[in-house]
Amino acid sequence: MTMTPNTLAGRVQLRPGVAPPATIRSSRPDLLSRLAPGRRADEMPGLLGAVFTLCAAAHRLTATAALRAARGEPAADPSTAAQTLRLTTAREQILRISHDWPRLLREDGRGDEGALLLRTCPLWRDDLVPDDRLDALPGWIAHKWLGHAPADWLQRHDADPTGWAARWVEQTERFGTPGALVHLLHRVGPLARALATPGRSLLPAATDWATLGQAMADKPAFCARPHWHGHAADTGPWSRRANAAAEPEAGTAPLSASVWQRLIARLVEVLRLSLPPHADGALRLDHGALDLGGGAGLAWCEMARGLLVHRAQLDADGQRVQDWQVLAPTEWNFHPEGTLAHALATLREDDPGRRDAAARLLAVAFDPCVEFEVLHA
Repeated sequence: MTMTPNTLAGRVQLRPGVAPPATIRSSRPDLLSRLAPGRRADEMPGLLGAVFTLCAAAHRLTATAALRAARGEPAADPSTAAQTLRLTTAREQILRISHDWPRLLREDGRGDEGALLLRTCPLWRDDLVPDDRLDALPGWIAHKWLGHAPADWLQRHDADPTGWAARWVEQTERFGTPGALVHLLHRVGPLARALATPGRSLLPAATDWATLGQAMADKPAFCARPHWHGHAADTGPWSRRANAAAEPEAGTAPLSASVWQRLIARLVEVLRLSLPPHADGALRLDHGALDLGGGAGLAWCEMARGLLVHRAQLDADGQRVQDWQVLAPTEWNFHPEGTLAHALATLREDDPGRRDAAARLLAVAFDPCVEFEVLHA
């Protein structure tokens, strides 16, 4: 069989109106079981960045942290890791919102305006150091997306988290000079607000990481179909923001959100990441590592699509890989029995066009790291 990028990455197939677990099928291959054993450990961060290209920086960062933990080495400079996560997560979210949302949600599938818009974004300017790229981001957001300074927009959103974004879209569309983002949100808004996505959000506590690492090591299918305390939980910008006000219940918390809220959570995350790290309302993405003993190390970070976890098992010398597992956000969010699967199963409308649009909106809200297709039963 010819190996193409799609073959290596896999695809996700969605079947709206079909009961779980047949609602979602994934062809994502388990490449690490073949690529990792026996490989030089120091090669793994680069290899994982090459395999998981859409979130390469987050994978390299987390792989490096897992490697250091497995060797019993101290963690790298946390401020450098925090800046890397801030810049790469903001860039990935902007890429999705400005380029992929128009491509995936327009009837003709084009996203030309988004590609042109990204050329002006300072986060892609190689002539600027990371600090200068991030310092220039609020001005770009104000000019290209909001018509407001990000801090001012967030202040209004925090005062009315369920209503401000919709009012902003409608007011800008009617009285302002709306850009491509406002046009898109205005068009998809009615359907997005009608699509409910009740589920349970992943809430790992400080004491859970060793347990999670053990499950990754002991259960061969765990990283392909993860579950936490009996639940197929979801992870991502909406979940981690809503978790601040949620009461944990054995590692998960029941949450209810519409697709609209999940889409807006991605926009809000970019705005919070654009603020200086110690400003009110700024977002600090969690990351850490744990020495599991016996040459094993675990590392995690919150990135654009949700929680990413790596577990490394090295040989006695700490130079070669015995085993390596990656638990990516897509496996949580596109679990055949998860939040998205149950939301898709409710789409039983007679209008195929509306059902297809609803399924695509749901998929975009949960943001897979591979291409997806909507099939009809």
